[in-house]
Amino acid sequence: MLKRRMGLLLVIILILSIIAACTNGNTEGTVNTEGTVAPSGGNDPTAEPPAPENAEVTFSTIFSDEEFEANVGSYVKKKFPTYTINHISNRGLSLEQLVAAQTKFDIYFTRAGGFLNAYEPMKLTYDMTELAKKHGVDLASFAPGFIESATFDNQLYGLPIFNDSLVLFYNRDLFDKFGIPYPKDGMTWEETFALAHQFDRNENGTQYMGLWMSPKHYFRMNSLSQGFIDPETNKVTVDNDNWKRILNLFTELSRNPGVQEMAKANFPSHDHFRGAAGVSAMYVFLTEWIAVSQEQLPLNWDMVSMPVFKDLPDNGTQPYANYAGITSISENKDAAMHILKYLTSEEFQMEVSKKGKISPLKSQQVKDLAFENHPDQDKNFDAVYVNGNAPMRQLHPLEDHIVDLMNDKVTELVTGQKDVNTILREVQELGQQTVDQEMEKLK
Repeated sequence: MLKRRMGLLLVIILILSIIAACTNGNTEGTVNTEGTVAPSGGNDPTAEPPAPENAEVTFSTIFSDEEFEANVGSYVKKKFPTYTINHISNRGLSLEQLVAAQTKFDIYFTRAGGFLNAYEPMKLTYDMTELAKKHGVDLASFAPGFIESATFDNQLYGLPIFNDSLVLFYNRDLFDKFGIPYPKDGMTWEETFALAHQFDRNENGTQYMGLWMSPKHYFRMNSLSQGFIDPETNKVTVDNDNWKRILNLFTELSRNPGVQEMAKANFPSHDHFRGAAGVSAMYVFLTEWIAVSQEQLPLNWDMVSMPVFKDLPDNGTQPYANYAGITSISENKDAAMHILKYLTSEEFQMEVSKKGKISPLKSQQVKDLAFENHPDQDKNFDAVYVNGNAPMRQLHPLEDHIVDLMNDKVTELVTGQKDVNTILREVQELGQQTVDQEMEKLK
């Protein structure tokens, strides 16, 4: 009788234990006041497996060792003190050389295009979808466009760590010199050109220009979301009205004969804006300059939002994030994902946002702290967040060939040697020949 009662008691205890475990340990959600299960947030720490006590994780990035340490390494080492963190700088060292030397690395940094044109051909990409779910990474915490830009055939190749957009930098001293009012946020291209052309003049033998921008960066990030090659047909797609509209920007900014002659002698670059001569009043370039303005902008500068097309007032640029991906050859994928979850957390993003890094998160809390510790507190930092992201173009692994060709051809456009229609037709024809040759090699 006693044995029967004891057996019954043990059964009851076991049942109660199972119920308690299901109630308290349910990883699908928590019980709300109505007695139903409410879904848990994607970043629920209880959903993440415990971090390995010790791990060796190697990064491969485009940063110098000093840049990596300042913006990534020091934070990761503090967060994971028992981890050994290594860094390989890709400056002067190609991916092919790394692979040929059988160098093992766990995390790499790249732009979205790099997934297809660099890491996938080397079989280094890895679908992080299940790993992100396992670690409770909330993909909905990123602003629109970022995750889509790193997803190919439903495979997630990376998470955005830092973002870059384009802004309009301007030289206050040149505006003051000629008594011209400063630019403002929200200007259209038409308004910007009207301002810029007031600077297109030659004074005492010095040719000035109102506006320049980096062709390659604007081509890749263009506000019309135009791609270069159709990924379905492998056909070059630049001979159309939207690309004509984009190239006409370069026609307009260089319409002054003096500017065209200057470009023949010395094609415009960064240093026309920020160099000792300082002959360009405005320059459209990446926000990455802001975080390192002391080194990159040795002039009396400020900025406003990038100009927009009149009919697309909310379209800034396409996302241009620095993504971190886990390699297929990594032997420490869980440790690597613990690190990436941290690098995409509000905790980390708030810290680097204060210094001037642009966050890919939606978080208003991160945006509110942006530039808090930046040394140049007199700048118009709000310009960074005026424009929204334009939709991401269709990427193609061979598109860099077309970007390079278009960049070469824009020289002929800016110097007045050829018109937009001729340039686009030549890029279409020459680019298609290159793509066909490259596709033939892959057969």
